[in-house]
Amino acid sequence: MAFETEQPRVIKVSGGVSIGGAPVSYTAFMAALVAILAFVPASIVVGGMGGGWPLHDAIHPLLGLLLGPIAGPIASAIGILIGGVIAPYTNLGPWAPLMGAMSAFAVGMVTYPNRSLWFVPWIITLAANLFYLWQALSFGISFPLWLSNVITIDVALVLIAIPQLRNWSIGRIRNGSVGLKTYIGFFIVFFFGSTAGIQLNWVPSFATNPWPAEVWPVLIPIIAIERLAFTAIGALVGVGVVSALRRSPLAKASMAGY
Repeated sequence: MAFETEQPRVIKVSGGVSIGGAPVSYTAFMAALVAILAFVPASIVVGGMGGGWPLHDAIHPLLGLLLGPIAGPIASAIGILIGGVIAPYTNLGPWAPLMGAMSAFAVGMVTYPNRSLWFVPWIITLAANLFYLWQALSFGISFPLWLSNVITIDVALVLIAIPQLRNWSIGRIRNGSVGLKTYIGFFIVFFFGSTAGIQLNWVPSFATNPWPAEVWPVLIPIIAIERLAFTAIGALVGVGVVSALRRSPLAKASMAGY
């Protein structure tokens, strides 16, 4: 299942101010897009502060791919902060920027050009996962109930750690044509980014506002559906956007992963 990757075309950003190899204008545009998508509630919030889960959750992995592991997280975090102000009914609370930033960072590091830095967000996510287990057990949540809520995160951790699958997915993102295989490659990488973001958000959220045991069973299907649906949407958008960018004259951020 190994996929031989070719050297990606390199388009350096020339002139102007940049953040992590991405023009400030790109970062500002993506942050604005995140803020705009905060107006669209895409799911429900159980035991949360807002009235709906924002649609921008679907595109944070894409920001990491397009802007890289520095500018991508910055754009995600700024967009979430602005979106929380202008669309308070989808405000996920003070720790929400961690979700977007980590999603973008994870994908940016996995797809970072000519490097193998996937293990950095992988270790961070695993550590957060285990700390979340300690939090849950300390609060009286059983291990099976905890596992049922984090199963999507654990599956994503396993998938991205398989060298053949990871390299194949990155190869499809960088060099694959529009099609089902390329979409699957985007999905696998974006699934890791999406679950890494939600896991990092859960740790401080549970520490400051723990939800009781009776809420956890309700979360099981919601979490699974959300992660799969948002990843599916993000991957679909990603395939289209990257395909269009390859045909456009726009300069590519030097740390972009496509």
